[in-house]
Amino acid sequence: MALTLTEASRLLWCPGLVKLKRRPTGSLQEWLSGATYAPTANQKGLRLIGIDSTEFLSSWAADINRLSLAGSETLRNIVKIEGLQKSLGWPYVKLYYGALFYTHALLRVWGRAPSYFRSQDLQPLRDMLYVYGVAPTCKLQTGQFLVCQDLANSAIELQPIASSGGSHEAVWRQLALALDELRTSVVNGPFLSEDAKRIDFELKALRSLMTDQGRNTSWPSLMRNNIQYRSGEGLWYPYRGKLRTEALQQEIRSLMDGETNLQACLKTSGAELDQFRSACSAIIVLTRSIISDMARIGGSHSFVRYGTMKFEDSL
Repeated sequence: MALTLTEASRLLWCPGLVKLKRRPTGSLQEWLSGATYAPTANQKGLRLIGIDSTEFLSSWAADINRLSLAGSETLRNIVKIEGLQKSLGWPYVKLYYGALFYTHALLRVWGRAPSYFRSQDLQPLRDMLYVYGVAPTCKLQTGQFLVCQDLANSAIELQPIASSGGSHEAVWRQLALALDELRTSVVNGPFLSEDAKRIDFELKALRSLMTDQGRNTSWPSLMRNNIQYRSGEGLWYPYRGKLRTEALQQEIRSLMDGETNLQACLKTSGAELDQFRSACSAIIVLTRSIISDMARIGGSHSFVRYGTMKFEDSL
């Protein structure tokens, strides 16, 4: 049987995550405030060693559940719109946010988390640095940080995210980097040459779609800003174009029912709005497929069964 992109993405899975059972608790911010570790400094930021991997994974997994569930709930809000036949402004903004939430979850499955920390979240880390006599090479103040796991060595890396752009832009940049990393892993992985070439082609197409053919790594955010803040793309009154609310709702239903074909999304061409819709749909389809894959491998008590799956089953 031919290798799928979902299966190939296991190469980047955070170690130990799929084995996590039962409902995870906490959050990354809570973990940082209460965990024990030995901090060291490097040029990019901080490395926290000697962490309890089980405690860390519980907070990491809880964030994955919370963020993917937020994505699912956001999409449900599109389906529930009634009576506005051509009102597509907010539905498109919601589609974007659904994709953003799912991208946050996907990046954590792949071991990296763009995260917002407040000063109070970082105070215990400052105290620990003082105890160990470590001088930080970055400012530990309220803002965006990138957390990357290195659980094979019971450690994590924490570094500030460059200030260019905002928090949304940082997420899309990290997605582009993760797709590049997965492409490298696939090419060098234990796969048949034919499978590796096909998956590499799909990853290249996905990255191209998410970045406007490589011109802008945070392109989805640019499109959302254009729609939300500039009333662009003719989605607000006076409406332009033929797409109706009902048609978009049907697309979302198909997406959530597992009927949307990822390869069809990757082949989208034409107007920017069509590509934007396909880009959001593609990342949602891929993330939901990966979560389902983790559930199958993890079994009936897999942690992901206590997130999006439980929420959707309850509906």
